[in-house]
Amino acid sequence: MKEGRGSRLKLAWAEGYKFAALAGEILRFSYDLAYMTGRGFIPKETFDSFKEKTGLRNFFWRLYYNKTAFQSPREALLYARGQVVFIHGWDGNGEIWEALPLMVCQAEPRLISLVPDVNGFGRSQFSEFLPDIDKCSPKGCIAAVELWLRLMGLRRNRPTIFVGHSMGGASLFYKPATGWKRGEYALCALAPALLHRDAIRKGFYQSLGIGIWAGAVMELVDKMQELIAPLFIQELIQDASKTVKKIHLREFSRTPNGTLAQTFFALGAAPEVPRRTRWDAFRVILGHKDRLVGLEPMLEYLEELGFNSKLIKVTLGDHYFFSVGRKTPPNHRLNRAMVLETILELYEWCRENFRR
Repeated sequence: MKEGRGSRLKLAWAEGYKFAALAGEILRFSYDLAYMTGRGFIPKETFDSFKEKTGLRNFFWRLYYNKTAFQSPREALLYARGQVVFIHGWDGNGEIWEALPLMVCQAEPRLISLVPDVNGFGRSQFSEFLPDIDKCSPKGCIAAVELWLRLMGLRRNRPTIFVGHSMGGASLFYKPATGWKRGEYALCALAPALLHRDAIRKGFYQSLGIGIWAGAVMELVDKMQELIAPLFIQELIQDASKTVKKIHLREFSRTPNGTLAQTFFALGAAPEVPRRTRWDAFRVILGHKDRLVGLEPMLEYLEELGFNSKLIKVTLGDHYFFSVGRKTPPNHRLNRAMVLETILELYEWCRENFRR
């Protein structure tokens, strides 16, 4: 697949942002592949190839950088010392990360944060109402993210820290090492929905996916939403902030039921076992009362994969243990600080191990 002219070296597309916002010293720019293609920043044939390979009809992401370190989005993309890529989970979008991307750029002004909408959610929806299940899977999710990084010339001989939550966390276990140098990347999975040894939750995810699809086929969409949305929001992520709950409710109403069903079913099916030989650049953080990702089966599976205790943290909280709002548990603020600290530790690990 051809890269756009200027993307690989000059990043001329950086000025093709759709929205811009300022929060203190942190700037946020929003990008949209369809928008950029329509204005000539990306060749149409490149965009068409991306859509064919991923099944997506568009791809949307946000760039955060510190204005004390960089004077423009292009300068930030060219000269950042490292980048953190945040990958959200099922029925969410990049906004579920709340302040974390911004906090990364505050803590390390020479780092940038990249926050895409993935896997058919947010503004990166699939072309088909019922997308191919392989493209909806965690493996398909990370493949699309890697393709996007290559397409936009964002593999720039610097450390990349991938941070994933839930489905996004599960996708990190399928990230291929091929083509990456040791120390060029690291991975941090928060409450990863990796269910290979959790028969109860696998069955729940698959049944819920089938139920959403059946509701659409039988024209019971409103009824299914009445049943499923409160279950997911109030019971399974009850300690998330009000903002995060609103995001999930909005995405549930806007996302085609085919995507909701296929992605949830793919999480439960989990047909392929992750295969890696090293886990030293990988960290996993779990919530002690996560009802979507069971603590005990997850720990047993991580041990089976070859993780050791230094690579795993268990904290007090549920599926959104890092979400901070006015009414979230006090531990969530500490948890968010711990996640930030882990990201920065992984960045330092990359700097120590990366060989240019």
